[in-house]
Amino acid sequence: MAREPDGSGSREREAFTGQRPPGQGWQRYEPGAPAATDDGLGIERRRGTREGDGRGRRRRRGRLFGYLLIAVFALVIGGGVGYARAYFSDGQIGGTVTVVVNEGSSLRTIAAQLEAKGVVKHARAFEIRADADGYATRFMPGSYSFHVNEPYPALVAKLLKGTRPPTVKVSIPEGTTLRQAAAIVSSDVSAISSRNYTKVARDDPPPFDLQGYKKGTTLEGMLFPATYDVSPKKATARGFVQDQLDAFDANFAKVDMRKARAANLTEYDVVTIASMIDREALVPAERAVVAAVIWNRLRKHMLLQIDATIQYALGKTKPVLTYNDLKIDSPYNTYKHFGLPPTPISNPGLAALQAAANPTSDKYLYYVARNDGTGRHYFSTNYEQFLVDKAKAQANGQ
Repeated sequence: MAREPDGSGSREREAFTGQRPPGQGWQRYEPGAPAATDDGLGIERRRGTREGDGRGRRRRRGRLFGYLLIAVFALVIGGGVGYARAYFSDGQIGGTVTVVVNEGSSLRTIAAQLEAKGVVKHARAFEIRADADGYATRFMPGSYSFHVNEPYPALVAKLLKGTRPPTVKVSIPEGTTLRQAAAIVSSDVSAISSRNYTKVARDDPPPFDLQGYKKGTTLEGMLFPATYDVSPKKATARGFVQDQLDAFDANFAKVDMRKARAANLTEYDVVTIASMIDREALVPAERAVVAAVIWNRLRKHMLLQIDATIQYALGKTKPVLTYNDLKIDSPYNTYKHFGLPPTPISNPGLAALQAAANPTSDKYLYYVARNDGTGRHYFSTNYEQFLVDKAKAQANGQ
């Protein structure tokens, strides 16, 4: 049975003769001649020339050199970090030392300080490790207490957290006068002198707003008594006084003024009354009762006759006032001048402020210290009973 030609014979002839059928784009190969390729536009591109081979070899050598360089860097960096970590192996921890890190200190400067105090063995090793861990710019300024040979984790934890600058606590009791406060502040804070404090609080006060207060006058009464945390080196008199004014504002906002306003008393009047209460009432339960006596006397247009105002005029506290003391020529002498003194006579606390604005409903007009060691007073509504109470108080003291 005859078969159709499958072209195999043509392939055999092509392989034997080196010829292709027409239309196949065949080109004769000659050993030693550069190969040619057709880009479809009839343009031949030559490959494999000596010039092309040279460029290829140079590119391969360049890539190889780059890989080697990266490997070397990796070994150096890895070795450096490993070297740094080796210097923080466990060791005997020593005593405590103080290291002060200033604002803006570089990692290298901090490392040198740590080495100088024995906190780390080698500054460079600490620098390398801290930098590799990403802490180069994260350490906080402050005054630190470290151990000699401090373990690395504890050391960086402290440096990352930072420390608050050292402070001192300044406690000003309720009923303290401006002059007394100046002495306390200057004694506890070296950066603030009594003179500077007094100048700011009395002669050159910062702006302050309170109903009835004449701007620019003494801040006696508004220098709120409390405990303050103060930087001993950075504190200023004006800054401390401002802190007291801020504390006063925050506390006075808690005082219910409705009853006082109904009695035509200003906020400054309430502070003035409270300043006398804190100097007169030693027992907390009597604050609002003393306030009632002051309110009742003001209503009846009576002299207040408050001993604490005489002591303020004298500039000192006397356990017993003399007859001549009561005649002192001063606007603060409530034995001679009607109404409230021109300014508060102390700096009252919150309890006295609340009592001054909300006295009891008692009708008392007089009181006298019992003189029995309790700090309490005898209260009365008439002068005759007052004389009886006064005699009783004198007998208690014998």
